[in-house]
Amino acid sequence: MKTILTKGTSRLMLAAICGLPLLQACKDTPDPVAAPEIKDYAIFVTVGNANATESYYTLTVDNLEKDTLLSPVKSGIVSDADLFWATIYSAYSKGNFYFTMDGNIISKQRIQTGKYREVGNVVAEAGSWELGMMKTLFNENGLNFISWQTSYNKTDNVLENKLFMVDTTASMSVKSKNPIKFPMPKYKLYDTDGKEVKNEDMPLTPSSFSIRDNKVFIGYYYDWATKIDTAYMLVADYPSLANVKLLKDARLGHVSGAWYASSSSFTDDNGDYYFSTINNKGEYGLLRIKKGATEIDPTYAFDLKEIGNIALSNGGYAGPDHHTYLKNGLAFMGSFVIDVRNKKVVKDLNSFGLGAVQKTMETYSENSNDMYVVLKTDNARWFIAKYDVEKNTLKRGVEINGGITSVSRISRLK
Repeated sequence: MKTILTKGTSRLMLAAICGLPLLQACKDTPDPVAAPEIKDYAIFVTVGNANATESYYTLTVDNLEKDTLLSPVKSGIVSDADLFWATIYSAYSKGNFYFTMDGNIISKQRIQTGKYREVGNVVAEAGSWELGMMKTLFNENGLNFISWQTSYNKTDNVLENKLFMVDTTASMSVKSKNPIKFPMPKYKLYDTDGKEVKNEDMPLTPSSFSIRDNKVFIGYYYDWATKIDTAYMLVADYPSLANVKLLKDARLGHVSGAWYASSSSFTDDNGDYYFSTINNKGEYGLLRIKKGATEIDPTYAFDLKEIGNIALSNGGYAGPDHHTYLKNGLAFMGSFVIDVRNKKVVKDLNSFGLGAVQKTMETYSENSNDMYVVLKTDNARWFIAKYDVEKNTLKRGVEINGGITSVSRISRLK
């Protein structure tokens, strides 16, 4: 991809956090009692101004529902290095943080003694300074991600990204790195100066990513400056990427979403795959590919114009818009809980009056029922709140103080 990201536009956060003190048994106690298991959560926050100086902290708490006040000052530790670019192109799973380091190395880090410590790494591709992790997904094969760099293959007249499959065990290894061959657009693209974009400069943005039934599904668009009204989805065998098939649908606009880790698609408990769209008026929609199918369902199109443009504050037409599936046909998009099967909006979490839901890179949930969101009140107070799916209730928990400007992630450390 030819887009250049600057600190002002791409900074999120990454920082080290305080760890648990080591438990030492007394010499005269032959059978020490083990410490009780506690839930350790991390809240990733940004302090400062993107146009000036930003600082990144990770705050920890044993209970997200706890009525307590956390502050980055003294209780959060600044990261050891300025890794603003890594936090966008990153993945977090089971207490491990994965990101691209030095352009071509995938680093695996974990919280140890109050800092992020590298516990493994692998050279993903020698000499590639534009490797980056765009869309990421964990499955039984490990970490799957689409590389940031897009190149033009003149021989085949296609645009290529790569799908990396990384074994994330202690040894870490690249199991495969196969090219994804996207067809060239059938229409002309123009840059912001009105000049036609050359093939070798053609941008491409993967915005939806799923792997199921031994198939990979990648929703994409070519350029955010040229607005189109058709959703494109590439389907291929996984992991070989053979038997490429191109799907398209012009009912609700193009696939929505940003090029980094935020997800604009999800799979429900029936195995049906949903991906969001946005039209030239900024109105959202949902399309579906049913379990076992490799075609967009012609009987399903959910027009979501009533929820407005949920990405407006983060880039408008093609900004980040992370969605997540909950259960029983319910999904979360923006601040809305939506019944995707029956095509109706169930609840706007902002209507509880506890604060406005903030967009994050990931939406954390557990027990198939409890979803944690970030709220910001009119007087600039920040809270973590739990939405109970069964009870349809929202309750504030941890409050964050200290002049923060954003929360990028809520994650569980163990």
